[in-house]
Amino acid sequence: MAFKQKMVEQLTGKDPASARSLARDTGISQETLSRWLRDARSLPLMAPRQRKPKTWSIDDKVRVLAEARKVTGTELTALLEKEGLLLAELEQWRLALDEEGRASIATTKRIRRLERELARKEKALAEAAALLVLKKKVEHLQEDEDDVTDEETEP
Repeated sequence: MAFKQKMVEQLTGKDPASARSLARDTGISQETLSRWLRDARSLPLMAPRQRKPKTWSIDDKVRVLAEARKVTGTELTALLEKEGLLLAELEQWRLALDEEGRASIATTKRIRRLERELARKEKALAEAAALLVLKKKVEHLQEDEDDVTDEETEP
């Protein structure tokens, strides 16, 4: 049991190893390591519990990640309890943020793609608005022209 816990700590600890690399280093199959990790996440420390969700700022997340990086084992458990945080949430933050607290490369690429798409849509919206204004002007000019023509044909 202690060995299994040690393997799970290596998968989730300070400098987490991937299940694949740990399998290669230990000779334990990746499937077994992944199952142990899944089982560990079902424990009360990692499992979702009924609690009021807290809104975390990026600065708070970076602070907690920095503190968690310095501790392991029972100290990590105490930190998580103090912050009202689940180990699974900490793992998600760790994946979403790199060690310096900047957005990951994938997140940065996604943000840039979304910004380009937004700029394209804003441009298209501006063009559509301009076309609507022009259409109204043309209709107004045609109405004025019809009024002038009608006045000229009346005796």
